[in-house]
Amino acid sequence: MLNRIDGLGKSEFRQSLQKEMNQYIRSQDIRFDKKDCLRVDLHCHDLNSDIPDELWGRILRLPETWLKTKKLVKQLKSNDCDVLTVTNHNNARSCWQLKKSGVDVLVAAEFTCFFPEYDLFIHILTYGFTQEQEVELNKLRQNVYDFLRYTTLHDIPVIMPHPLYFYTKNEKMDLSLFEKLAVIFQRFEVLNGQRDLWQSVLTLNWTQSLTADKINTYAKRHKLNPADFGVDPQQPKILTGGSDDHTGIFAGLCGSYLYVPNLAERLKTEQASALALEALRLGNVAPFGQVNENEKLNIALLDYFAQVATKLKDPGLLRILLHRGSAWDKVGCFILSNFILELQKSKKSRKFFDFVHEALQGKKPNLLLKWQISKDYRFCIEQLEKIAKSKHQSHEIFVATVNEAIRELFSHLNKLIAKRIHSFIENHQGEKLEGFSTEELTRKFEVPSQLTALFFNEGKHQDNISNISVEKILDNLSFPVLISAVLASTSLASTRVLYQNRELLNNFSDYLGKNKHSNRALYLTDTLRDNNGVSNSLSGKLKEIQRANLPVDFLICDNNFESEPHLHVVRPIGTFEVAKYGEQEIRFPDLMEIAQIFYEGGYDRIICSTEGPMALVAMFIQQMFNVPSYFFMHTDWIDFIKHTTDLNQHERDRVRRLLRALYNRFDGVFVLNNDHKEWLSGYEMSLPEEKVFLTAHHAEPRNMSVKPGRKSDIIADANDDTPILFIACRISKEKGLLDLPFIIEKAKQQLPDLRIVIAGSGPATEELKQSLPQATFLGWQSKEQLASLYLTLDLFIFPSQFDTFGNVILEAFAHGMPALAYNTKGPKDIIQHNINGFLVDDITDMSDEIIRFFGDKSLRGTMQSNALKRAAQYQAQPIMEQFLTDMGLELPSNYNPYRIDELQKTVA
Repeated sequence: MLNRIDGLGKSEFRQSLQKEMNQYIRSQDIRFDKKDCLRVDLHCHDLNSDIPDELWGRILRLPETWLKTKKLVKQLKSNDCDVLTVTNHNNARSCWQLKKSGVDVLVAAEFTCFFPEYDLFIHILTYGFTQEQEVELNKLRQNVYDFLRYTTLHDIPVIMPHPLYFYTKNEKMDLSLFEKLAVIFQRFEVLNGQRDLWQSVLTLNWTQSLTADKINTYAKRHKLNPADFGVDPQQPKILTGGSDDHTGIFAGLCGSYLYVPNLAERLKTEQASALALEALRLGNVAPFGQVNENEKLNIALLDYFAQVATKLKDPGLLRILLHRGSAWDKVGCFILSNFILELQKSKKSRKFFDFVHEALQGKKPNLLLKWQISKDYRFCIEQLEKIAKSKHQSHEIFVATVNEAIRELFSHLNKLIAKRIHSFIENHQGEKLEGFSTEELTRKFEVPSQLTALFFNEGKHQDNISNISVEKILDNLSFPVLISAVLASTSLASTRVLYQNRELLNNFSDYLGKNKHSNRALYLTDTLRDNNGVSNSLSGKLKEIQRANLPVDFLICDNNFESEPHLHVVRPIGTFEVAKYGEQEIRFPDLMEIAQIFYEGGYDRIICSTEGPMALVAMFIQQMFNVPSYFFMHTDWIDFIKHTTDLNQHERDRVRRLLRALYNRFDGVFVLNNDHKEWLSGYEMSLPEEKVFLTAHHAEPRNMSVKPGRKSDIIADANDDTPILFIACRISKEKGLLDLPFIIEKAKQQLPDLRIVIAGSGPATEELKQSLPQATFLGWQSKEQLASLYLTLDLFIFPSQFDTFGNVILEAFAHGMPALAYNTKGPKDIIQHNINGFLVDDITDMSDEIIRFFGDKSLRGTMQSNALKRAAQYQAQPIMEQFLTDMGLELPSNYNPYRIDELQKTVA
């Protein structure tokens, strides 16, 4: 399996697919003498494809395209097509109209046929029928077998287009479907201009692997006679190409060469369409063109959405409610139609989408327009000019330019949004903005069930968003937000369409034994090199991934670091500091950039370890690529808001429900302690037990070059016998540090020389200094400095009841320092009471155990040795192996973990 990422760029998997397809296209290019070939696009559509297969399109009364037949014909001719055909859905109206006007055309249609045993609709490209036969074909398409028997009887050639792409998905579909397709179809479309490269190469390899023995075996197994469907098992499958174009942008760029011996002479007496039909029947076909991943479909959908944004009419509430479809489909269509109808009220938005459509057709915006609009939006016009210009250059330049412009536009508009938000905050710094606090946002985060309160502000209770008029919100929707939403939706839809049957593609590649998608996870986090415990633990995980070359890559959003092996770094488009909670900065990444990294990197699953902006990115990627997604829970937010806000129980429950909704969006949630595992799978959170995975952080090997120091180097008046407690963490209230003055005061009644050293920084630093004036504050320490402190001082004290794991406890153990903590969450899963530390219930017990520890020298020595042994139980290999297994990944066969058994030695 090809898993390697080439310089954190395009994966070997993607490169191998491209190489394989290019080799095939080159072989087809020299297969026939071009002077005896007719060039034809066997798969394209115009406005007579007016009833879409997609449910939402039918609910909203949207055609598949608004492309006029005349414009399609012009585009086909401009791309050197010798034969014209239009394959609209379930009708040949465009072909009949062209014939009526005297145009030579190969009559065709793309019929939607029903596969009864799979409850599945498939497409069948059909050529050379009469108007009477078209009527009969539409009757017979309710059963695919009856349809194909009829076409065979009347010598009507058919092609199975995009064999790995289906508009519906259900549990009845399995690999037996493809065995039957091999028996009932002689022709398959292997080059579809709108489909993914992976699907195309899988189709190519599958069709080329269908030997006579296989087809006969399948026929016997499913009790089908190949001859009934015009299939000769002794003959290789006939492979074709077509653009599947719906917009006119790519029509004729993908298609098939149809070989007709002595073509020039025969054209003198016969029509090109008749010769094309003959070649199609005989199988003298060679595909041509290119597959551009999802890039072509992205452009096609952008053009389609641009037209939908200006052409959609109100579908009507009753139509939405009474139409076939799930409740979610109907709610989605209702929201989408309202969004677009509101967008149409904005003249600026309507104009922009008109310009987008025109630019994709090669028409530049008016020269004066750039100087008539706001300076903020001139960039948009410049991008549209680039698109229009590239349309008149090569196909490859056009595709690359449009997709780059989409990303640039999205990035620019989001930076503009961030700039305006930042400007708003700066301009209102002198005002009272307490209403924008976490507490107030949580209290107001509710939608009233009384509709008049929502829409007309008539509710009696204003403890929700009903004090903001929805009409006012809609009237003030920002242009950059609207356009960004459409651009993001275009990219999501174009990729989701290709991967909606990803499980089927994975199973098919396993069945074929070729072109297996690489199995890699992209790990999103908003902290990795910051000064906090979560960052330290994630850095340790990355270090092990880099050392062992594990199939996981991290991605962070940061201005200060550079990419390195197994680490992508993207720059934020905006930042926001939450001053109340210390130094942590919220960074907003470029969604499109991360999506591109995910696609090119060949990743097939995603994991996120933050409930911030990266969680939204993870859910977007999950929907876009239809991949498994996982969440790594580092923080107990319920406990956090309990300690840092004045929210009451009802308001904390609202946060809990939001978290429950978030975690339920993921296929699995990793937790660091048994309490959280039980909580998430219990009544309050109600996650399925099989979706909650218990994991841990591993102990990193001790840096043997770091030696113990002298206590007097840390505290001037201390000596080797001075009892010294140590704590290293972020200095904030939720860490329980304000318990320390009471704990120290009580313990000093028995241990008057007791001292404490505190490493770290945070928002409660000054308050703690005032409460503990005798303590030694060191600020944030490096790993080497911490190692020396662990080796030098005596007992690690950890008064937090908030932490989900307590990685610092494991760090202390790795250096032979016992630990004292409350009997709660993470610490009780690490510390073994009276063996390598103490677990207590309250402040008094904590003071008593400090006194006991320093009063028994033998106990101290035993606990130090046991602490080392406990750290050795947190080896990287079993922890990482289980972590990867729970995500469906495997450790490399050559994985050679480090050993930390040397930590069991006595600390010097």
